[in-house]
Amino acid sequence: MNWIILAISAHFLTAIVFILDKIIVSKTVIRPVIYSFYVGFLGLAAIFLAPFGFELLAFREFVISFVAGITFPYATLFLYKSIKISEVSKIIPIIGGAIAFFTLVFTYIFLEERLNSNQFVAFFLLVFGGTIILWPKKEKEKKHLFSFNEISFALLSAFLFALSYTLTKLLFTEETFINGFIWIKIGSFIGVCLFLISAKNRKKIFGLRKSINLKILALPTLSKTLSSSSFVIINYAIYLGNVSLVNALQGIQYVFILAIASFLSIRFPKIIKEEINKGSLFKKVFGILFVCLGLIFLVL
Repeated sequence: MNWIILAISAHFLTAIVFILDKIIVSKTVIRPVIYSFYVGFLGLAAIFLAPFGFELLAFREFVISFVAGITFPYATLFLYKSIKISEVSKIIPIIGGAIAFFTLVFTYIFLEERLNSNQFVAFFLLVFGGTIILWPKKEKEKKHLFSFNEISFALLSAFLFALSYTLTKLLFTEETFINGFIWIKIGSFIGVCLFLISAKNRKKIFGLRKSINLKILALPTLSKTLSSSSFVIINYAIYLGNVSLVNALQGIQYVFILAIASFLSIRFPKIIKEEINKGSLFKKVFGILFVCLGLIFLVL
C-alpha cells in the first residue's frame, strides 16, 4: 500500500500550497490567470525527462494525454479564482469533496473501476469527514453560505480536476509513467497558451514584469516548488493505486489545512483568519475522527 503513503505526503504538500496560494492571489499583484499561466508554462520542464523514457503516442493515447493536460490549467485557474474570493478553509473542502464525487463518476464511465465494500466505506468517510472539518458556519448577516461565483468556480475546478485525474489514470494504464507524464505536461502547456487568445489576459500576463520584484517572486517560487513535488507524487500514487481513493484521501489534506491555518491565525491573524472556538473545534475534531476511521477502512 505504498501509494497511500505517497498520496498522504502529496496532500500534506498541497495543504501548504493552498495556504501560500491564498496569500499570493489575495495579497500580491499576481492574479489567478497570471498564476495559472506560469504554472502551466513552467510545467513544460518535464521535457527534460525525455531521455528516461519519451516516445511517440498512438492517436488515441495522444488525445487522452492532450485532454488530460489541457484541462489541468483551467482547473487551477478556477481554483485560484475561488480561493481569491473565498476563505481557503471554507472553499477547499467543497472542491475536494466535489473532485472525489466527479472522479468516482468518471472512473465508473471511463475505467470501469468498482470499489469493494471496505473501499466504498473508506471513500465515504474520508470525503464526509473532510467536509465536516471545515464546513463553514452560516453567518447571520449572510443569506447564503456561498456566493454564486464561489460555488460555480469551485464546481468547475472540481469537474476539470476530476476529468484530468481520471484521464491521467487511463493513460497510465497504457503508457509508462514518465512518457505519460511528459505528454500530459505538453498538453498543459498548450492549454495555457490558449489563455493568450484573450487580449485582456495577454495584458495581465505580460504586464506583470512591470510591477513584480524579487520579494514577490519568492512566495510563488516556494509554492510552485512544493506544488510540482506534490503533482509528481500524486500522479505516481495514481499510477500505483486507485484514482478515486487517491483523491478521496484529500480528507487528510483538510486536517493539515486546519492545523496550518489555525497556527497562522493565532500567530499571524493579518495573513489568515480562522474561526477558533469550542463549537468549531468540536465540529473539526468530529470530522477528523471520520477521516481517521476512513484511513483504517482503507488499509483493511
